[in-house]
Order: sequence, then structure tokens, then C-alpha cells
Amino acid sequence: MPPPTPAADPHQRRPDDIADAATYRPSDRVWVWPPHTGQWRPGVVEARSNLAVLVTYQRPGGGTSVDSLLPHNVMARTEPDADLDGTSSRPIRLRDVRSLTARSAAPA
Repeated sequence: MPPPTPAADPHQRRPDDIADAATYRPSDRVWVWPPHTGQWRPGVVEARSNLAVLVTYQRPGGGTSVDSLLPHNVMARTEPDADLDGTSSRPIRLRDVRSLTARSAAPA
């Protein structure tokens, strides 16, 4: 069963209640407000910069998505989520576009 969602509206949060993106660490449990969902979703931090937080989060209706969000759309989560927690800290594999470019440039 998913944990209860926060009641806070991300657009009405006080600036003092919003943590800087750089304070989050990989594997931190968070709540995220992806703009296209219009609701808080449980998530796990994958990475962060000084400006944004990269999170894996549960999509409404099932499955997960990865998105980078600004700090006002992220808040700490203390409640565990059985479907999501423990799934982060896996390497993010990026496709090597150089090998794709070399293949497409090779004569047929």
C-alpha cells in the first residue's frame, strides 16, 4: 500500500520549507510533483545538481518514470514505499552515441 501523500501544494510552499537540490543524495526517499501529473508521487533520488534533482518516481496507474525536477517540486519522504524503495542506486546506462554515429556512417 502506498504511503499517504502530502497535502502541500508545491506552488504554495514557503521558501524556507524548500530544500536546495544539492542537499539531496542518491537513494533518498522523496515526494515529487511532476508537472504533468498534478499530484505528489513517491520517488527516489538518482542524482542531483545545484539546480535540480533527478528522481525515479511511480507513475499514476503503475510503472515508473525518471525526471529532473526543480526543488519546489521535491520534498523529503520518511514513509517507505514497498514498490519503489530499494530500487535506486543502480547505474544509469547511457547509450554511446558515437558508436551509433559510426554505424550509420558506414557504407551499406
